[in-house]
Amino acid sequence: MSGDQLSAAAAVVAYQAVTLTELRGLFDQVDFDLKDVLERELRVSDALDSVESEFDAVRASLHAMGVLVPESQRSAMTTVSVEAQSYPGRAVPVVPAADDFGQLVRLAEARLDLLGVDLTRDPLQQVLPSGQIARSLRGYAEEHGDVSWDRADWTVVLVAGVLATLLDVILVRIPRDSTFLGKKYEGSPLTKWLQDDNRAQRIHDQYFKRFEKLATVPYDAATTKATGDLVSGMRPAVHRLQSLGHDPALGFLVGVSDLMHGTGTYIDKAGRLVQVATDATPIGLINALITQVRHLLSDVYTPAGLQPPLFTLLQVGQVGSPFALGPSGVKVPWTDVARYMYTNGYDLRHFFTMGITPGVVSAVIRGYWLLNSYATGGTAARRKLEHAKLTSMLLLGHTIATSGTLLKTGLIFGMNPAALNYNQILAMAPATIAWFKEAIARDYRITQALDKEWELLLAETAGQP
Repeated sequence: MSGDQLSAAAAVVAYQAVTLTELRGLFDQVDFDLKDVLERELRVSDALDSVESEFDAVRASLHAMGVLVPESQRSAMTTVSVEAQSYPGRAVPVVPAADDFGQLVRLAEARLDLLGVDLTRDPLQQVLPSGQIARSLRGYAEEHGDVSWDRADWTVVLVAGVLATLLDVILVRIPRDSTFLGKKYEGSPLTKWLQDDNRAQRIHDQYFKRFEKLATVPYDAATTKATGDLVSGMRPAVHRLQSLGHDPALGFLVGVSDLMHGTGTYIDKAGRLVQVATDATPIGLINALITQVRHLLSDVYTPAGLQPPLFTLLQVGQVGSPFALGPSGVKVPWTDVARYMYTNGYDLRHFFTMGITPGVVSAVIRGYWLLNSYATGGTAARRKLEHAKLTSMLLLGHTIATSGTLLKTGLIFGMNPAALNYNQILAMAPATIAWFKEAIARDYRITQALDKEWELLLAETAGQP
């Protein structure tokens, strides 16, 4: 149902509520015994019938004597029009019975306007008693779940978003110490620890080096020459970024496909997708999956590392970006931005560091949600009914944190693209989808309940004589 339809329905209901209230007030002012009045009316009617019979006999006698007598005017004298009935100084409001809903809406709006009701706001809240509104809201919340926000909810969401932004600025920062457009910026202490050369070498040698010989892949060309000059811009420092098989997410689709077909799929410096045939022997699906996992593990703790999930797609096409990488101020395409970010430490290890920001938003809001539910005696069924509220709180929290990382990049780090919190930006997609999904599901449940009530009402109406 659209907003206009809801407004029209609210106006009609408010008009009916006002009318019923006025009628109830009139009846309260009338002090008589309806049963006694009806009995008196019957006695008067009987007496009139008797008198009328006598008049008929006399009229017949006179007619026989040749005397003309006018016809009886009883019906005109005793018939009272219901429409003409009223009480002194009290006009009974008219309730139309029409099938034209538009006409009913216009009549309702005109009547409410005469009563001084502001139709730009919800008329029901202006004409119904506050106690009745409160009871209706409580009943609605009991049946469909309370998704309204109170001051504590707003406070928690704002705190979660601001706290995540502060951690993004203080802890996540940029991957490593670097100079951007003539100004030096300090990198993330956590990412520095994860990317420390000595530590990374020890982890690689102890856990992952043995996979190098077991996981040879056809999409690991390191130079343009190794691809038969088909893929421009290839060099050891960025060859993994240009290879879709090395992407931690896309690799399980494109990389596995390359292993099964003996090919290598790359994105060249111009943003074009290029597939290169190799002399590698194709392998089956299970072996391809195992080889894919081993190869990614063998690369994750090398100096260049692996790119973040889906980060490779930033190179597709020559899509313009808002970033300038040189003193000229000329904006460069995302292909060049992605290569700059990756070569300056923007790898999977920094992606884990960036995960602190969306993690804090989710932990604070979800923790508050559960604690509040337990404190108020909420059940699992109640939390399921009110899950739409949780998704809306998470969506706003992630929106605040995402706005924070954009401000951090532009104001604090001088439009250095390496300051973007890619993990937080990715978190917006599932948060938005979850909110839409829950909102649609809740609307569907409410619509089903309303349809059921209408069916019961129509069934009861049809069963009445």
